[in-house]
Amino acid sequence: MVSRGWTLLAMGGLLLLAEDARAAVASGFIQARMVITASCEVSKGNDTAPVSPTGGTAMLDFGSQGPTWSNPLGANISDGSNAPLTVSCNPTVASFTVTIDGGTNAVGTTRRLSNGRQTIPYQLMADPRGRIPYTIGQQRSFVAANGTQMTIPVWGAVVANTTALPAGTYTDTLTVTLDW
Repeated sequence: MVSRGWTLLAMGGLLLLAEDARAAVASGFIQARMVITASCEVSKGNDTAPVSPTGGTAMLDFGSQGPTWSNPLGANISDGSNAPLTVSCNPTVASFTVTIDGGTNAVGTTRRLSNGRQTIPYQLMADPRGRIPYTIGQQRSFVAANGTQMTIPVWGAVVANTTALPAGTYTDTLTVTLDW
């Protein structure tokens, strides 16, 4: 009998707890927000990336040549299938600057394409006639066009070369920096 008394006493305590543990209603809040910062983004065709260490990529392709060429070679990042380099800023950004570094193969003030052993000097310009150079590290200012995409003009030129060069792919990688 003693064991049954303890059982009823224990069950009675649970029943008392059950009476106090009725369903309750609690309410809270969820805050939703989105922050759009004063910023710009760079894009190439359909590829868009926020300006960050992983920004967009464009190609300046001088094409295929024999070992020599007698006239300067020109290229534009909007030639052929290469879409132009464009920048879009939100309306709070009034202006921005573009700076292009010397690339991975520059020597002094000269940009160079390289195949790992041999180099070919080249230049960048902001106009097709080559009158406005993009010197290494120089900032070029642009007025933002109220949220619309703006093309950043970039042309390249390789001077005539009458000395035979070894066959291979000559490349360089330039970093384009936007400041606003």
